[in-house]
Amino acid sequence: MKFVLSALLLASAPILSAAAPQVAEPALTVQSVPPSFEKLQLARRFVSLAVRTDDMVEMMKIGMAQGSSAKLDGLTEDETEKAEAEKDMKRIMALMEPRVRQRMPNVLESYAVVYARDYSTEELQQMVTFAQSPAGQHYFAHNLAVQGDPIVVRQLEGFQSDLWPAMEEFQKEKCAAKAAQRVAMGDTKARCPLSAAKDTAAG
Repeated sequence: MKFVLSALLLASAPILSAAAPQVAEPALTVQSVPPSFEKLQLARRFVSLAVRTDDMVEMMKIGMAQGSSAKLDGLTEDETEKAEAEKDMKRIMALMEPRVRQRMPNVLESYAVVYARDYSTEELQQMVTFAQSPAGQHYFAHNLAVQGDPIVVRQLEGFQSDLWPAMEEFQKEKCAAKAAQRVAMGDTKARCPLSAAKDTAAG
């Protein structure tokens, strides 16, 4: 159980962070006028066509399962523990689903408010027309399948492997900057150990 809880916390960290209240920055412009009733109705119509509760629930399940699976790989190599953890994760997601569905009306309304605020009446009308068309219905009905297609997933997983070289490069930059600061303060022997390790490996 400790593995599944650890994986769940790690996998859901970005979601929890995004959901956490943010400190509002001082407004730089005059507050926007609330959207008209006409725009809000158009936005609600578009959202009702474009955002399906079942798809949202399934997307969350897939996202949490993929995220926790990746984290479990780093927490344990025991296949029995992995299987038990995956079983526990499915149960947790099953317990979470009713709460997700209960929250969805507010989520959909928030989408509508944002669309009504950020898009013109003409744009919203065009969006509704597309969403009602065969092409639009095909797009929205299969969008989740596209996101979960192995071809796409394999490429998206590549971002995780790209993260480590970027982190290593960042650490070297910070290390070099700190060493340079020490040299500027008179410590002529200051060196970045990461650069030294790289030089040793190269030699």
